[in-house]
Amino acid sequence: MIGCGGFARLCHGPSQRRIAAANPGLQLAACCDTDATRAKEYAEAFGFARHYTDSFAMLSAEQPDAVVMAVPPAFTCRAASAVLEPGFPLLLEKPPGISLAELEQLIAAATAAAAPVQVAFNRRYMPVMKKAREILDAHFPPASVSRIDYAMIRFDRWDADFSTTAVHAIDAAISLARSPFVAVDLRYQKQMQGDRESVNVVINAECASGCRVSIIIQPVAGRNAEWANVHAVGQSLMINIPASPLSGDVASLDHWRGNTVVASYADDARDVGERFGILGETEAFLEAVRADAGVHPNLLECRQQVALMEAIRLRQPGPAHLAPTRP
Repeated sequence: MIGCGGFARLCHGPSQRRIAAANPGLQLAACCDTDATRAKEYAEAFGFARHYTDSFAMLSAEQPDAVVMAVPPAFTCRAASAVLEPGFPLLLEKPPGISLAELEQLIAAATAAAAPVQVAFNRRYMPVMKKAREILDAHFPPASVSRIDYAMIRFDRWDADFSTTAVHAIDAAISLARSPFVAVDLRYQKQMQGDRESVNVVINAECASGCRVSIIIQPVAGRNAEWANVHAVGQSLMINIPASPLSGDVASLDHWRGNTVVASYADDARDVGERFGILGETEAFLEAVRADAGVHPNLLECRQQVALMEAIRLRQPGPAHLAPTRP
């Protein structure tokens, strides 16, 4: 494990401990953080055998079968490249670089070493979103979906760069559409409070399937909330999505057909890591590594997400390059 900060302690560590307890053959070999105290506390809390402050030294000594990385976005590309060059399989916290240029650098490193990289877009592995995909795949052919509305609403997030969080909404919408974007328009609305500045974003996109997608990103509203609505002729899927690990939101969905609810789901996940998708994504990653199978989403499947994230950071009306991607 590389990176033992707050999010790792809240979600990754408990999920890793739970997976190890259920799989006696899995060894939590070592964890690393530039802060020695954080690394030691993480190891003691979640059952890692050793702890380091130098990730290069850790990888060299441990030669792990798999690596999980959760470091600040500004350091992701350099740190992940060092993991990929020797060929270690990597579960990489989003975003996979802060620009398309960094993403392409990571793709080159992973390709050269034949190292699988799964990007940790955890919403794909939330139980409620996995149930949504199950219903969509069974009842909503992609070409039948006419519209998807996705909202990411936050309270008091005056981040200097909220794009690295907004990328979650972009990826989730692409995953629900099951079709890549072919045209995109971005609009911005500045919000001020004293000398603090935030920007609301509206993304309107058209998918290859013909579906129209609208993504609303509002960082400084009155509450934390996240939801998605998927509409086709005669039926709709309404999804309430956990906004953060600590939000306490009820994760649920309703499948409507003919103005009647024909199926409902409410998440009864036991812990934060499971409910927020960290447990599921880690299990999927480790199983793929064990079986020498493909990981998803991989780096190649994240080009549109990163292109739009970069466009938001630069306040562009649209990305300069909207490369193909696989939902």
